Amino acid sequence: MNDIVLDMDLGSPEEDALLSATLDAFITEQLARDIQEGPQMIVRTAFRPSGQMCKEIVFQNRKWADAFQLFWESQKLQAGAA
Repeated sequence: MNDIVLDMDLGSPEEDALLSATLDAFITEQLARDIQEGPQMIVRTAFRPSGQMCKEIVFQNRKWADAFQLFWESQKLQAGAA
């Protein structure tokens, strides 16, 4: 199976902090659901040729990548509304 890589461009240190908090909340929420197997992922910091920092989140399952992407979008909307 191929890895699914989500490239997360981060516009600010605040957005980087939000991503970290969102990753923690996503894992906590999934494990609280008493699922048989939680998401397996790797998070690494990368830099674009322009020097802009980004995060790469590598999932081994498309289901978890899609679920995280939806969760991330909802968290960004909530943070923007605050």
